[in-house]
Amino acid sequence: MARTAKTKQTKEQTAAIKTFKASPEVQDFYRYIAENNLRSEAFELMKVVLKRITPAKKRSKKTLQ
Repeated sequence: MARTAKTKQTKEQTAAIKTFKASPEVQDFYRYIAENNLRSEAFELMKVVLKRITPAKKRSKKTLQ
């Protein structure tokens, strides 16, 4: 789902994602967004969600000498 992830997915994970995307509830949700011209709103919501669930990068503790 998140294309920013750098980890390699297993075959099981790939199959689970495809199954999830093909579920009737998700298809109905996609259709609702398309029929009501909510693409930009859905995109903004996805950015917020991905930002929230993505772990923060660790900062290196380098000292200047």
